[in-house]
Amino acid sequence: MVAEKEGTSPTKERPPQKQEPIGQTKRSKQQISDGFTVKAMMKNTVVRGPPAAGAFKERPTKPTAFRKFYERGDFPIALEHDTRGNKIAWKVIQGAAVTASCAY
Repeated sequence: MVAEKEGTSPTKERPPQKQEPIGQTKRSKQQISDGFTVKAMMKNTVVRGPPAAGAFKERPTKPTAFRKFYERGDFPIALEHDTRGNKIAWKVIQGAAVTASCAY
C-alpha cells in the first residue's frame, strides 16, 4: 500500500475550457415586452415603460362666456395692476350703478 499525504487528493484531469476570441463576446438579444405579463419575467427581457399621458402638455383654452363678455367690455370691471398684486377696479361709479339697478 502507498501512503498518501494528508490534505492532498488525487489530481483530476479537467477538460480544457472553451474560450472565445477577444472582441467576440456573446451578445444576448434583449426582448421588449409589456409589464405585468408572463413574458416580462423571462430572461433577457426588458419591460417597456408606460406611455406618456400628456398631463403637462399645453392645451388651448376654450373661449368661455365670461371671457367673451369681458373682452367686449360688457362687465363694468377692470384689472388694476399694482405692486401689491392685481385688483378688480370698477369702471362705473358705484352710486350711479345702484340707482340704475334700483329703477324699475
